[in-house]
Amino acid sequence: MSLLHYDFDGEYAMKLSLWGGGTVNEDDLNMTVADAYGEYREQFRDDPTNVSVFIEDCFAYKLDYGFTAIDPAFLEQIPTLKELILPDSITSLDVTPALEKIFKKNNTLIRGSIDAFAEEFADANGLRFRPSDFRFAERFFEATQESTWLTLIFKRDGSAVVKESISSPGSSAGNCFGGDWYYDLKRDFYKSQTVEEIAELVRSYMYNSVIEDGRLASFLEKVKTHRIFWGKNE
Repeated sequence: MSLLHYDFDGEYAMKLSLWGGGTVNEDDLNMTVADAYGEYREQFRDDPTNVSVFIEDCFAYKLDYGFTAIDPAFLEQIPTLKELILPDSITSLDVTPALEKIFKKNNTLIRGSIDAFAEEFADANGLRFRPSDFRFAERFFEATQESTWLTLIFKRDGSAVVKESISSPGSSAGNCFGGDWYYDLKRDFYKSQTVEEIAELVRSYMYNSVIEDGRLASFLEKVKTHRIFWGKNE
């Protein structure tokens, strides 16, 4: 069974997150879009004016399953679809007349990896594209069993931040041994900040991990030659 989770506390009125494998199809989900909408109406006495759909890339977590297709009927149930985040494992999506109408009406923002299906799909359908959040460095310190990882996060207003997450056996609420820290990047970081400058924002012991990993350097090089939407997703 695949999982559908809803969140009402983010940048969008409602965020639907999916985890699982095969085809995104309500018959295989633990709950339906109608369930999420019903909970939203119960709390806010209205329908969500903007919705983000995030399809997790389970293969990226070294699992042997992940979503490979989307039933367009699933997305057709979301009339205010403002953002659609696609994993690399999805390489096709049929655009029905009903789904095309939703995309055009909401000027839906498509997100995913550069040079992957998401970017090609956005370009082919005249939609805006922005990269999805991605991890670009991690470090495990065996002496304390502590893990640190860095994620580049793109916000709804077009800005970006680096999220630094630390986890250790002693981590707990309010415990200094674990948690998340956020570092703001310049608005035009992809043009004005180097990998080294970004690496200097986080804890010093992560500097070499950022440089040696190469994912951030590769991204900054690629993004200069791609058409990316950096404005606010109204």
